[in-house]
Amino acid sequence: MFFDSNAWPPAPDGRGPPPRPKLTRAQEDHLLRMIGWFVLVMVVGPFAGSSVIAAVMALLGSGGG
Repeated sequence: MFFDSNAWPPAPDGRGPPPRPKLTRAQEDHLLRMIGWFVLVMVVGPFAGSSVIAAVMALLGSGGG
């Protein structure tokens, strides 16, 4: 079956498709920091163990943003 993504029906007032939601700069920075922490934990975790990661997070104030 073929799906035509350009066949979106226009809105009743003729504006077209709804706008895509965008992240603010602060939300984008927070998301990138979270991804960075998760990658770091994934790399260091197997070597350090979960207790060391929990201690580092406790020292850093659990990264509450």
